[in-house]
Amino acid sequence: MKARPADLAWLITVIVVLSFLLAPIAVLVFSAFDAGNIFRFPPRAYSLRWFEAAFASAEYRRSLWVSTVLAFVSTIAAVTLASLAAYGLVRGRPVYRRAVEVLLLAPLTLPLVVWAIALLSIYASIGINGTPLGLILAHVTITLPLAARIMIATISQIDPTYEEAAESLGATPARVFLRVTLPLAMPGIFASSAIAFLVSFNDVVVSTFIAGASWLTFPVRVFSQLRSEGIDPTTIAIGAMIVFATLLVVAIGERLLKLSRRL
Repeated sequence: MKARPADLAWLITVIVVLSFLLAPIAVLVFSAFDAGNIFRFPPRAYSLRWFEAAFASAEYRRSLWVSTVLAFVSTIAAVTLASLAAYGLVRGRPVYRRAVEVLLLAPLTLPLVVWAIALLSIYASIGINGTPLGLILAHVTITLPLAARIMIATISQIDPTYEEAAESLGATPARVFLRVTLPLAMPGIFASSAIAFLVSFNDVVVSTFIAGASWLTFPVRVFSQLRSEGIDPTTIAIGAMIVFATLLVVAIGERLLKLSRRL
């Protein structure tokens, strides 16, 4: 069966778009294995020296640790708050639901730099600027709207008759939420957690304003390195490791998502 011209054109378009999107990642990964002292592509010789330098650098290790812990804690807080808020808005159906949804999504309507300046002013006045608490609260602020939007859509799609059936059999509201609603909402929880984690981990704008010298995140550290010394092959090696880690997390998340749908 011959392919129609429209199908062939669509296939070519998809390949071109995917190549455009994935080309920078491919350049990053291959350049990380270059044995040279500067960034270059294609590599002239292959080596693991920059991966060894990345593991040996205390500054990079610390910034990666700060970013990972910050993203992990912020994700847990944002997704928990978003899930509870979404459940209350969808199941409770308060008269002020639309107003609360607008408030939850408000951070998406303004540039991050505006929020960063506003948070800097507030945190400076209460003395938490440059502290771990300030960073966590700032990252929860920018990730909560995304998580809330996903969780509102997720819980809206859950048939309430499942919960009503559990209640009719004598289950308490807490047990209904934990044993019925939460498992059904797992796909949305996984999706919102992944997005919140990536947004928090990759943030530069807000972290630049809020992070102190002792709590530099990895993106801020890389940005500072690029401004002062240019592209460092060690940074490229760490970027390649982050790509591999992201692919691993996505694969595990996809597997967990399939398992949750079977339950």
